[in-house]
Amino acid sequence: MGNRQLQSPDCVPEGFTGPPCPVDEPQRLIALKRYALLDTPPEDAFDRITRLAARVFGMPISLISLIDETRQWFKSRHGFEDPWTRREVAFCSYTILDTKTLVVGDASKDDRFSTNPLVTGDPNIRFYAGAPLVTPEGHVLGTLCVIDSQPHTDFSAEQQQLLQDLADLVMTELEGRSSLLALRQEIREHKKTERRLHKSLAETESLLREVHHRVRNNLQVVDTLLALQIRQTPALTEDLKELRHRLHCLGMIHHKLMRSPDLQTINLNELIQDLCQSLAHLYRSRQGEITLNVAVEPRDAAVRIDFAISLGLLTTELVTNAYKHAFPPQRHGTIDVALIVMADCQARLTVTDDGIGKAAGSPPARIGQQIISELVDQLGGVMTLDRTRGTEVSVTFPCPTELPC
Repeated sequence: MGNRQLQSPDCVPEGFTGPPCPVDEPQRLIALKRYALLDTPPEDAFDRITRLAARVFGMPISLISLIDETRQWFKSRHGFEDPWTRREVAFCSYTILDTKTLVVGDASKDDRFSTNPLVTGDPNIRFYAGAPLVTPEGHVLGTLCVIDSQPHTDFSAEQQQLLQDLADLVMTELEGRSSLLALRQEIREHKKTERRLHKSLAETESLLREVHHRVRNNLQVVDTLLALQIRQTPALTEDLKELRHRLHCLGMIHHKLMRSPDLQTINLNELIQDLCQSLAHLYRSRQGEITLNVAVEPRDAAVRIDFAISLGLLTTELVTNAYKHAFPPQRHGTIDVALIVMADCQARLTVTDDGIGKAAGSPPARIGQQIISELVDQLGGVMTLDRTRGTEVSVTFPCPTELPC
């Protein structure tokens, strides 16, 4: 029979009546569009099936057809040139009315097809067998069909079942293709969402860094004003210097926050170590040889800024008191700072000195007492004092969620 081509696919005889629409036509068309197959290029997976069907059944034409609103469009065609025909002349328009295989032994003797231009003219169809392509929801998208220009009256039930098996294989390919397309679309949407999130995070990060930078700059401005005030009012020098130490603590926290990967947490060990070393450097020239030991466990814990500020300022106050009040001029000694996490979801900050016994937690300046009390309250803690040997100040408080208990 060779490759056939319609001479005039739009030519329909006057009075010719096409098939009715399926009862689920609106849902069927929605399902068809969901598979995104119409007007797509040929694919080897489907072409192999039409070649196999033509060879198995000994037919010159084999087609995978999809029926849309106006056309019978061929996803794969073997032995047939036209990519589509009008729906009203399509044999497959009858096949999609049911979910069973349609067999037409001799179309010239069948009232439904005898005046069909595909029968009266090229390709002169006589035999047609079409198996429906049924979705999991029960909608028929089209068919896998075989066609001949010679009539056949011996297309057995076994052959019909084999044709339906091949049609089911087409649907398996369609489902796999649809799943792959859906997965690709999901990946594209995921990548779009990811790009939007990255952009939003980058903008947020930039804004946070700018905020922290401005806070730190403002703290530096205040520090400069305090330095000028110290030179102008010698009587307030010590009080103003202590205030500068507190500002330095806040500035250090914001500096570390600006350098942190998430702009939300800072390493607690690094913060306490740096604050204590800064105080050691400050008092080194004023007193005798004082050894400062700092231990923080766990060493890799990262905490949020609100907790870091309260604990950092409290550490600064207690260590400052030890330097100022525990050791007279030229007195040698040791200050131990320890922060540990205990088993009962509690943490403990301890500042111990072996000085003359002046309480590190009870500085003579009333403002210092108020600051320490307020900071302990912010942590939800309890402070204890032991002057048995030197001075030991312990503050026990609930672990924040960032610290492992």
